[in-house]
Amino acid sequence: MRLFKAILLLMLVASIIPTLMVGWLSVSHTRELLVRDAQELAQERVKQLRLKLDNLLSEPTEAVVALTNTAFFTHPPVQQRALLGSVLSQHREVLAITVFTAQGERMPGLQAFAVNDLPPTAVAEHEARARALLQGLTGMSYAEVVHQGPQHVPVLTLAFPVGEPVKGYIAADLSLAGLQELLLQERVGSSGFFYVTDRHGHLLAGGAALGENPDISQRGPVEHLLRQLTHSPDSEHFHVGNFGKGKDATVAAYTVLPELGWAIVSEQPVVQAYHQVGSMERRILMALGGAILVALVLAAVFSRNLTRPLKNFTAKALELAGGKFGAEVEIRQKNELGELAQTFNYMSKQLMAYDMENRRLYESLEQGYLETIVALANSIDSKDAYTRGHSQRVGDVAVEIGRELTLPERQLKQLQYGGILHDIGKIGIVESILCKQSRLTDAEMAIMREHPAIGDSIIGPVSFLTSVRACVRSHHERWDGSGYPDKLKGEEIPMLARIVACADTFDACTSTRPYQKAMPLEQAMQILDKLSGAQLDPKVVEALRRVLQKKGVRLEGHRQPVKLAS
Repeated sequence: MRLFKAILLLMLVASIIPTLMVGWLSVSHTRELLVRDAQELAQERVKQLRLKLDNLLSEPTEAVVALTNTAFFTHPPVQQRALLGSVLSQHREVLAITVFTAQGERMPGLQAFAVNDLPPTAVAEHEARARALLQGLTGMSYAEVVHQGPQHVPVLTLAFPVGEPVKGYIAADLSLAGLQELLLQERVGSSGFFYVTDRHGHLLAGGAALGENPDISQRGPVEHLLRQLTHSPDSEHFHVGNFGKGKDATVAAYTVLPELGWAIVSEQPVVQAYHQVGSMERRILMALGGAILVALVLAAVFSRNLTRPLKNFTAKALELAGGKFGAEVEIRQKNELGELAQTFNYMSKQLMAYDMENRRLYESLEQGYLETIVALANSIDSKDAYTRGHSQRVGDVAVEIGRELTLPERQLKQLQYGGILHDIGKIGIVESILCKQSRLTDAEMAIMREHPAIGDSIIGPVSFLTSVRACVRSHHERWDGSGYPDKLKGEEIPMLARIVACADTFDACTSTRPYQKAMPLEQAMQILDKLSGAQLDPKVVEALRRVLQKKGVRLEGHRQPVKLAS
């Protein structure tokens, strides 16, 4: 019952997990809502400002365009000048109007300015901007905004054709001083601001906090806008998001006026825009902190009686996992933990008994496998007295080389089996060729070269020997790619096959054959050195040399075949 109560209390403490999850989800969800609300507010602000800007520009523009509704070119010059004067007098945003012929020439007497004493340079600049717009003009067109006068008032020049077919053109300068006033009146929190930029990232109005440099193309939201305009210049873009990092991070939104290519941008510091988000997070985190503190205190009190015996269980379980069967837990408590300890100890003893039995069976099975493999190899070697014991020696040498190359124990066993079975395919070669005492003809050599593929097909269906198939099939591949049967080259040849190939060549050199006597080790190693890099892997040849040196074998003068014992 005591363990039950302790577990019950711990389960109660565990309720903090869903509390944390709910708190985290609440923070995340509420944060998303508040961030979205802040961004939607920024979006709504630029939309409202765009409507105001449209209204600001539409009235003087419509007044100038209205001249086309009065059959302007049919009136006498006096009445035409009167119409121009009325537009200038009724709309102070209109600074200048000029009428051009269908050929683009200024019509005499049809050029009016809101300021009588306008400098000649200003008149010439106005006319130059207007003429630039007339090139290929088919509808309303706008020039780049310029700043005039000591106050640097932004001025927009527009032009449009009159009549169909075109009877002439009308161009006008519009003052954007009202735009600057409009932006100053609009507020974005306590420290945010609006500004208007053209399609090149030049400041047109607003943005007093941006400084005196008109080029703001590198500013986060403007740079983002310019990239969007590059991909789709004629679309109506809108975006809202976070820009910048650290203290300079802002929440910005912009919208584009496609006809003018202008963008209305609002910026507000992230700290101010997401003020509610921070306040909400602090409140929730404080509440979660209090709950976690209480849970930790309770967990420390009620888990103490459980952690001590469980540490003993953990240590003994790790010993079992490490293969130390028979480990026992010592717990004197007469409760569920005591019963669990007795069960654990019984299990550990049973595992020790099973492990000993399995080890015995595995060793017996492994010995049986090895004896079977040796028997298969002997069935080949028995056909030729000169090669008797060759397969076993190749396996032994291959294991020594693999151990020198620090291969794992599993691969060393594969080398042992692969070395013994590397010539198993010779079972399929007729004895007249296999046991021939003289050199083979080309046709006989072609048949003999089939034995790696034959051996691969023989052991292929045996799942136990799958890992040594590469030794059987590829032990006659050459480092330079001229071997057989697959013409593998360099690292393409499996490592185990490269080792068996080296051991095979070494035994062939140090054993007596029908066509040669056993070579001294010094001469055999000289031959292997010559084959290194062409037939054999240089690293494997060098490993064999180190094996001989560690065995204390002196290469000079040694003339007996060598078998390297493990």
